[in-house]
Amino acid sequence: MGEGTIATILAMIVYLSTALFGGGEQAVQPGSPPGAPVRENQQQAFPRRAVVTAKEANLRAEPSVDAPVLAVISGGNPLTIRQEKDGWYQVTGDGQTGWVMKWALQPAGKDDSREVIGYYAESYRGDLRAMQSLTGNLGVITTVAPFSYRIDREGNIHGQTNPELLKTAQTNGLKTLAVITNIQGTNFSRDVISGMLRSKSARQKAVASILNLLKEKGYSGVNIDFEGVPARDRLYLTAFFRELATALRPHNFLVTAALPAKTAATENSAWAGAFDFSALAPYLDWAVIMTYDQHQTNSSPGPVASFEWVERTISYCLQHFSPDRLLMGVPAYGYAWSDRSGRAVNYAGIENLIRRHQVTPKWHDRYQTPFFTYTEGGTKYEVWYENRHSTAAKMRLVNKYNLRGVAVWRLGYEDPGIWDVLS
Repeated sequence: MGEGTIATILAMIVYLSTALFGGGEQAVQPGSPPGAPVRENQQQAFPRRAVVTAKEANLRAEPSVDAPVLAVISGGNPLTIRQEKDGWYQVTGDGQTGWVMKWALQPAGKDDSREVIGYYAESYRGDLRAMQSLTGNLGVITTVAPFSYRIDREGNIHGQTNPELLKTAQTNGLKTLAVITNIQGTNFSRDVISGMLRSKSARQKAVASILNLLKEKGYSGVNIDFEGVPARDRLYLTAFFRELATALRPHNFLVTAALPAKTAATENSAWAGAFDFSALAPYLDWAVIMTYDQHQTNSSPGPVASFEWVERTISYCLQHFSPDRLLMGVPAYGYAWSDRSGRAVNYAGIENLIRRHQVTPKWHDRYQTPFFTYTEGGTKYEVWYENRHSTAAKMRLVNKYNLRGVAVWRLGYEDPGIWDVLS
């Protein structure tokens, strides 16, 4: 990733700007991946056996996070599923019957040990690409993370999520993570996040607001995506995660975070210095490493996430996080550079560039990513991007290091063929 203002500009480009992702070349309808796995039959007969995969699961009297807790069931315990309702299983275990959230269990015959998180965002009202990607790949995606909420310097949470998304996820037994960012307007705000972190009362309000949001909407947990945090706020950021974990874990909510990709401590880095991986590790159930933007709009042309750079990043992170809590970020886009600057392009936009300019992409053996060049209006462009083949290459690292899984940024922007790879 870039640093300082470069990173802030990059955040605006990659995360929020629809026009820059292919512009007029962008296809609105994402393709359907061939051979997508069929999701579990929701009408399968009960009773069924299951095992608790969460560290702990609350057995509740009714299928609601506000219902009384009858018992706390430890991870690994076997249960019998009696029925399902609105994202909950009614189960029996140790002589007690009650309700447990579906994401906390693994039914017999279904292996969810490898997580596949899909980041969900809509660029404009009526944008269906993310939903189509989600519903087309329910057999592969295990967790959906709506990129919907932002925090202010007083600790208030703003934003809302498409109710259809939450209903689809919960009905199909997917975990859901509420993504909380420090975006203000179109940028990640250093001032906002610094102000919130440095105020104990604001941190307390933020933690309470997040807990209320998760309970009210029925989320499985939270994914904190604070970016551009000043390095001087390193201790305050760690304090926030400590306070967040202390509040959320008794309710069995997952505490996760999107963390900057780095290959060394870089304590003074304007972009990543605030993130003390060793100090944060005890408070994170999952660490999602943003292994992308090795090159971006304001850098020289190059791979979004080369194989060797991703491996160096993972190797460093494994010094601080156990592999069962580490997830590798998977980019679903590319960049097109002229001699002046670059712009982000999603996979549909990449395909249109290839067709329009009748170019044949090349494969870089060292970086394990595709690239090509084209000329338009007398200007030469260089394009580096990610597809099913580069994703397959990086999945070798997930297998080699036995990582918990991957997180795709973002649903609807990807090469549809990556789902065959991830399955």
